[in-house]
Amino acid sequence: MDRIKIAYLTVNDPLDKRSWSGTTYYIGQALQKHVGDVDFLGPVQPPWLLDKWLRAMAKITRTLTGKEYNTKYSLVFSWYAARALKKKMRGRKYDCVVAPAASTEFSFFSTRLPSVYISDTTFELISHYYHKEFDKISAFSKWEGNLLEKRSLRKASLIIYSSQWAKQSAIKDYGIPAQRVGVMPLGANMDTVPDRRHIFEKEKNGVLTLLYLAVEWDRKGGPIAFEALQSLRSKGVQARLIVCGCVPPPEFSHPEMEVIPFLNKNKQEDHERFIRLLSRCHFLILPTRADCSLLVACESNAYGMPAITTATGGVPDIVKDGVNGYCLPYEANGEAYAQLINEIFSDRDRYHRLIRSSRQRYEQSLNWEQWAKGFSELYEQHVAKTPSVRKKIVVERVS
Repeated sequence: MDRIKIAYLTVNDPLDKRSWSGTTYYIGQALQKHVGDVDFLGPVQPPWLLDKWLRAMAKITRTLTGKEYNTKYSLVFSWYAARALKKKMRGRKYDCVVAPAASTEFSFFSTRLPSVYISDTTFELISHYYHKEFDKISAFSKWEGNLLEKRSLRKASLIIYSSQWAKQSAIKDYGIPAQRVGVMPLGANMDTVPDRRHIFEKEKNGVLTLLYLAVEWDRKGGPIAFEALQSLRSKGVQARLIVCGCVPPPEFSHPEMEVIPFLNKNKQEDHERFIRLLSRCHFLILPTRADCSLLVACESNAYGMPAITTATGGVPDIVKDGVNGYCLPYEANGEAYAQLINEIFSDRDRYHRLIRSSRQRYEQSLNWEQWAKGFSELYEQHVAKTPSVRKKIVVERVS
């Protein structure tokens, strides 16, 4: 289709690779490269008085109820963010608004433009799924978050989720017509993709090396990954575990476990180290307890590294059994992970086929060029044919 002019709505910095684990950045770059001209409107910072009010709300809630007030889901901040973003758009021509994981900024955003809302979950799902985070949040804060989600979904012209799991929640929990919801896996959040010839570079590493790549130890199943290392070693398998992104509790210590607390992919040296990890490790092991979309599997698959993970949330939409890894049952322990990994790795033909098919899965579905192609097709089908968007709309005022 012809290139379009996109208003890209975010309250965080859309050029920061740490926003939404880099997804906000890479969606914007994919749209810019393959779909149209993107006007990056974020970030939005609350003014001093609003910031003081939000902090006061959080303190009062904590004092009176022992719960937390999550300022991210504040109706007042949502109203302010919508006006601030609308002001940035004034006098400019656009074809559409794209709002990635943007219920806060989009909920009170008033526009005649068609809009595309992108996410990997719904508030209803995540508030009952990420227990550690949401069990601490006050009932009022949850009510605000759910209201913001409802308003955003109902006003969007097109909604794109990364999994059927999230799509079904939008339909069931928010009454969104199925024909307004598309499903596409997100891409690998990386700037450099290796040539296909290099996916067997890991064969130069003679020690079975597992990569645990996550910023949370417990929620991503760190103890199970550690148990898998112990199980492999007890079987006489020369195995190592590299933990990258977090620091395990002191009781999780092993001579064959290496810990890399944090890598900032905005820094060249950290990005290069990240690439070396993906090149030399044999399996991504992530026995996650809760995940909306296993983005790191997209990245590992680019390097022909299969993902061994859990059948939960939106993960099975990313990792297909026998294609780019395996999703084990939620109740599987470290012994089960170790047994599967050892079976695959001991059968070189099977492992090599899995390397090739993991890379193929990345090439066919789990990259941003394919995501942008899918976006264009959905846009043409659901948005561009609407008579009201046959010409650009000039944003004239803040309402």
